[in-house]
Amino acid sequence: MFNPPTLEDLQETRRANEKLVLKALDSKPEWVETELAKTTSLALSHLRAALASLLDQGRVRRLPGTGTRAVYGLADPGLADVPATPLTSDAKKVRDYLEGRADSALYMSDQLRMTREDVMTALSLLNAHGMITCTFVGSLVIFRLKETQALGQEQAAPEKIATRKKQVA
Repeated sequence: MFNPPTLEDLQETRRANEKLVLKALDSKPEWVETELAKTTSLALSHLRAALASLLDQGRVRRLPGTGTRAVYGLADPGLADVPATPLTSDAKKVRDYLEGRADSALYMSDQLRMTREDVMTALSLLNAHGMITCTFVGSLVIFRLKETQALGQEQAAPEKIATRKKQVA
């Protein structure tokens, strides 16, 4: 009897595919999507799923290609690889600042009156918790909260309002 794969099985497969893609991308600075599929021996759909996840994580970036050819390379947003320890006050401050907006670390440091290093440390911690994504605009890195984080906070807001109304009534 056939048992369909569980969500955990699918996530494990995607992570394994991501490792294959990262290993290939590490060997040369630019890869055309079709060459990457051949090198990793991944079906194009599996490769695209892995690339989409890695793009979302900010570990890979899409580079300018010729015509409609998709070209990818490793991305380095400058975040440190840190453990997911409890959020610091700086990390909470940066998280709150990023609600509803996207920004660069340099501009955030100016707006929050923090050093750039402190902002990057906070962003690294938020990244360890899987709370942020980054987009590359040329050499500029733009950080934002993941949509699931923003949605989770928006969904929590109506509950708070409902609770307040119940208390008032």
